[in-house]
Amino acid sequence: MPATMEQTRIDQLPTVTFDQEESTINATVIISPGDEPGTYRHHVSALSAAGPTGSLWNVIWTLAPTTGLSATFKNDGLIIPKPGTPLPAGVYNININRLDLSASQRQLTFTNNVTDVNVVRYDLDLDVRDSEGKTLARFANIIFDPTIAVVKEPMDG
Repeated sequence: MPATMEQTRIDQLPTVTFDQEESTINATVIISPGDEPGTYRHHVSALSAAGPTGSLWNVIWTLAPTTGLSATFKNDGLIIPKPGTPLPAGVYNININRLDLSASQRQLTFTNNVTDVNVVRYDLDLDVRDSEGKTLARFANIIFDPTIAVVKEPMDG
């Protein structure tokens, strides 16, 4: 029997915008039902912060639950670094400030002082509920790239 695919609406795709002049990244996190009942997925695109040594960056995540779901950040909302993955060598002077913009937005501020290409691994701490207010568990096979690539620019100095 042939497999069927559900049509994806454009408002169900994660988006990332980069403002190089303001050193700001805005990432939309799409929250959708998981494959198993009582579960959810969150989808966020990979993020990349490239700039001169010492540049200050802001990353803002905005939750966008699909129809029938609600989502808010729990606690600080960001887990940095992701447990079991310490900040990599070559990443210096990272200043993390978690600001409550709203229950569905979180902001990370850091200084990009890397000497080469590297990544910072993170995770999102979410409270996702269905239309009846029942808490959903995160589905194991999520589509999520939990990294922020940080790059020295220009590469040679």
